[in-house]
Order: sequence, then C-alpha cells, then structure tokens
Amino acid sequence: MDILIRAKRERVEHKFEDKVPPNTIFCFWSGIYPLATKQGDKVMFTDGKTVYAEGTIFGVTDEEGLLFSPLKRVSYPQPKKAPTRGFTYVDKDVI
Repeated sequence: MDILIRAKRERVEHKFEDKVPPNTIFCFWSGIYPLATKQGDKVMFTDGKTVYAEGTIFGVTDEEGLLFSPLKRVSYPQPKKAPTRGFTYVDKDVI
C-alpha cells in the first residue's frame, strides 16, 4: 500500500533530491509506522490539496520510522482525503 502524509512543504524541503547530501540513500519520517507498506511502495506528501513530493519506501524501523528515497518534486491532485495528522493508506489502483 502506498501512503499519503499531510505536511507543510517547509517540513520536507530538506528531503528533496536536490537538497540532501550527495550519495544519500534514504531519508526518514519519524513518528509513523505504516505496517501495511513494503519496500517499493510510494510515499506521497500533500499540502491538503496537491501531492507535491513523492519517494519510494525502503521500509519501517523502530528507530527512524518510515525510510524512503530522497523525494522528487511532483504536482498532482491527492488521490484521497488527507488526514490532519499522521498518514492514510492509498490503494495503488487509485493512483
């Protein structure tokens, strides 16, 4: 399952491909543990209307939470209503 996280752009700005240090393999988002995701699923960040960033999930750990590739800048309508806190699962068939 892909996941959709609502977050202000400035909270994720440092996780974009062009902002992370060279050779950075993954970034993380702490405080959430989406157990239904697996490696290769997508993480999407939304401002409540538009998905503005996405990456590929590497996994979930107790220490960091969600691990994912440095983010790519995108712009498309969010596929599902975004939560005000936390995340929601998105069926891959919806995107």
